[in-house]
Amino acid sequence: MLDGLRRLRRWCAANPLDAAMLVALAGTLAWFYAVYEPLPSHSFWKWAREAWNEGNDLEHGPLILPGAMFVAWLQRREFAAAVKRSSWVGLIPLLVGIAIFVIAARAQQARYALVALPVLFVGCVWFLWGWPAARIASFPCLLLLFMVPIGFILGHTEPLQRLVASVVTGVSNLVGIGVDRDGVNLIAKDRSFQCQVAGGCSGIRSLIAMTMLSLLYAHFNERALWKKAAIFAMTLPFTVLGNIVRVFTIVLVSKLFGQEVGTGPWHDISGFIITIPIAVGAMVGFHELLSIDVSKFTARVTKPAPAPAEPSAAPEGKPASPSNPISYDY
Repeated sequence: MLDGLRRLRRWCAANPLDAAMLVALAGTLAWFYAVYEPLPSHSFWKWAREAWNEGNDLEHGPLILPGAMFVAWLQRREFAAAVKRSSWVGLIPLLVGIAIFVIAARAQQARYALVALPVLFVGCVWFLWGWPAARIASFPCLLLLFMVPIGFILGHTEPLQRLVASVVTGVSNLVGIGVDRDGVNLIAKDRSFQCQVAGGCSGIRSLIAMTMLSLLYAHFNERALWKKAAIFAMTLPFTVLGNIVRVFTIVLVSKLFGQEVGTGPWHDISGFIITIPIAVGAMVGFHELLSIDVSKFTARVTKPAPAPAEPSAAPEGKPASPSNPISYDY
């Protein structure tokens, strides 16, 4: 850490103009987000801190910015090695971010202002140090989008709820746990328990966590862009799979130990010990599958069989030995 601060001080001494512009841009962003109050008695940052709550399933919101800064710190060597040259092209994302911020302030939509923040960061880096540095900074900036509260999505998850309820009903009846489905409600045939696949139980909350995990996993463990895209695209199926298993275990625990246990403590902890591990395991397994070298396998399958060895020629003047000599030793 001290070594990094020393290098930063040396860089500021060698590049006073860039350092002054960086401080000015950082101060401007801090003022408009933390001091300026376009909302009634609220800055955008104060609104965000109040919106990071259980209702929006975003209690981890305050950790996103420090986490993104830590990811940027992990990339410090790449950033130091990048060719740095100021680029006026960086004004394009910078102006786009400013436009989004102005719209957010005029419409009093704080979510838009949080969306503008990573765009402004990328624009600043691009303008000061060029595209190579902005490309490296784009990933930690992308993580900042997870600060945006999206609790309103929980009201639009009915198709996902019905899918989970339908599959769990089929599996439960297949293993002998009699369950009837009424919309998103799972009702035991003997009326011993009743469960509901609510909006938060549809998998959308686990999907938010898995989306971030898949981005981090793909970024640090894979270089090929198409493999990164494939891993990210499979986030939803893997999360739904883990959530189906989780809801089934809630039904199973409710049947064996009562509804109070199944829909109570087990419901609260099962997301961490069932959904996420299954989804993460599926993601890692899928990545291993993508990493298989198919060319070696196909080369082994298509390799021609070796030709049969020809019989060796007999020495000159000596008759060839029969292939199956008969022994006359009695």
